[in-house]
Amino acid sequence: MPEFISVDEFIAETLEDYSSPTTSSFYTKMTSCRNSAYNIEEV
Repeated sequence: MPEFISVDEFIAETLEDYSSPTTSSFYTKMTSCRNSAYNIEEV
């Protein structure tokens, strides 16, 4: 089952990526972001 992230987690990850892109973990969580968006779209 895909891992889900909340909107708050997504926003926090995005802000972290924006403020410090070289140390961000956003890229590693992108799959979770895509899965969450896909599941919301399918509902």
